[in-house]
Amino acid sequence: MTGDWKRWLTVTGAEHMSFVDYAVLQPQLGLPAFPIDGERSIAITRAYVGAFLDLHLKGKRRPLLDGPSDGYPEVRFW
Repeated sequence: MTGDWKRWLTVTGAEHMSFVDYAVLQPQLGLPAFPIDGERSIAITRAYVGAFLDLHLKGKRRPLLDGPSDGYPEVRFW
């Protein structure tokens, strides 16, 4: 791996707090929900962080990090 590897991703409908457990708990607490469903934001987080860790810690290439995915249409590569 070279030191210049990077990806810039955004998730449509997500806010900063969309990627923690708070996104799932917020509606249960009677607070307004985020534009993106909490369960969906956690699924996206797990998929992309898992792919990143597999690549950089295990040396396993993960196509999810190569570009847009039909399985995660809300994720945008810049």
